[in-house]
Amino acid sequence: MPPIDDGFRERLLAFISRRVERPQDAEDLLQEVYLKIARSAEGLRDRGRLEAWIYQIARNVITDHYRSAARAHQAHARKALDPTFTPEAADEDELLALTACLAPMVARLPAAYREAIELVEYGGLTQAEAAAKAGISVSGMKSRVQRGRTRLHEMLTACCQIALDTRTVTPRTACGCT
Repeated sequence: MPPIDDGFRERLLAFISRRVERPQDAEDLLQEVYLKIARSAEGLRDRGRLEAWIYQIARNVITDHYRSAARAHQAHARKALDPTFTPEAADEDELLALTACLAPMVARLPAAYREAIELVEYGGLTQAEAAAKAGISVSGMKSRVQRGRTRLHEMLTACCQIALDTRTVTPRTACGCT
């Protein structure tokens, strides 16, 4: 197992720095990587691949960083167009509309996919936590979640009109999802 020393820290920080704009973001993301390593160290199966595992965690942290930045940018843009806009209220209204459509669809999923979606999406568990709770492998849970999401997407698009630019869901007339 390669040691996580100052030399490795510097290489990891350089890896992150090349992928983000601000040096202070790189430092923050490095700390997030260390937190994720500490939280999920017991999930590492092959200690010989520690370095590759850590770099994968770093890539995921960087991806999450850009996703949250994109969400913040969208909220600022909507606020500029509509001064009464609040992300919390908009997200809550959209979530309620979407939940009204999704609940009966989730209930129609095969049991394994339904359980995976309920644990991860509704229960807020990570896929690793959901896998442990369901007594299956993490890769098995990832497959079930992905397949469940795919089936939900198919059911939702067959039933509802979805405007991706404004994140609105409009059920077609007599679609049966509400």
